Amino acid sequence: MTAVAARPGFRLALLLALFYLGWVKFLADGTDVYLIDYAQRALIVTLGWTALTDGFRRPLPPVTDRVWLWALGGAAAIIAVDTWTGGQDLRAAFDTALFPEVGFPPLENEVWQAVDLTFGLVLVAVSEELVFRRLWADWWAARGGGRAGLYLGSALVFGLLHLPQGLADTAVAVVWGVLLMALYRQSRSLALVVLVHFLADLWYFS
Repeated sequence: MTAVAARPGFRLALLLALFYLGWVKFLADGTDVYLIDYAQRALIVTLGWTALTDGFRRPLPPVTDRVWLWALGGAAAIIAVDTWTGGQDLRAAFDTALFPEVGFPPLENEVWQAVDLTFGLVLVAVSEELVFRRLWADWWAARGGGRAGLYLGSALVFGLLHLPQGLADTAVAVVWGVLLMALYRQSRSLALVVLVHFLADLWYFS
């Protein structure tokens, strides 16, 4: 066992730091933003590989499990509210209340679009669920933390990762963080939350 694997708090802190250091990608131009993002996430997945492979040993819940209803209902509710508020002036003002929002530049090349909507979104879902659900839950349980802190802490740290995209998007990400942790805690299935995360991002970005 490596020193990083033996110290879950250190490993989690390291991977969180790598996520937040990834904000520097928004200083780049064009497809370089995407390439930096892919490299950053690939490094995170590599450093958390043991926990990732262990997490995927637990299969998806059976289709009769009611966690699927929570996943479908929760995701539909968040997307509906997010879509409804998306074009409102109040949300736009809130989004840029602290600073102008930044994001990924549009991809004009169809091949790049296909790569990002497949490989890119899978990498997003796997890296973020590994760190913000699996590793956060493991660390929180090891330190004897309670349920409220598990949800609030993981959701806030996950939501704040989206701060460059604006305050409103950050708030939406916090809500997604609560739902995804609830699904993970109920099912203990990393595959489930990765799947839900990927499908949600596919809905948003396709």
